[in-house]
Amino acid sequence: MPRHLHSTESLQAHPNIRAAAEILGVSASTLSRRDDLASERRGERDVVLAPAEVLRLAAIYRNRSLNDVAQDLLEHAGSAGADEQRRVEAELEDFFDANVASTDQYEQLLTLARHLLPADLCEQIEAVLEERGGELPDAIQGYQPLPDH
Repeated sequence: MPRHLHSTESLQAHPNIRAAAEILGVSASTLSRRDDLASERRGERDVVLAPAEVLRLAAIYRNRSLNDVAQDLLEHAGSAGADEQRRVEAELEDFFDANVASTDQYEQLLTLARHLLPADLCEQIEAVLEERGGELPDAIQGYQPLPDH
């Protein structure tokens, strides 16, 4: 879930649905149909997404790397000013800290598994981790949409 804005914070650095869809590499209609979309209103008509919400969606759609999406979000925020860009950068860092497992964490998991579990189960864990290739954990919630036909 996106963090709640303080009353003094602006939504200018947040992309609208169309801009977020472009950053994610999906159609705007695909985003707007999501039941779990955490959006906010900016003015009477504009619906925007917090940068952390765009990253959450990037982890679900997986059309672009999270790093590339984060870079585009920073560039988008830059058009709203340096203060807004710094605020977005902090939000992106918080997202990565909370949701992305580091290489050290994978190594710690494997070390612990090797000490506590049977060899065949350790091999299964290693195979899953190699297959996932550092994919984001289940902490990022949402459903995987069906491909557009």
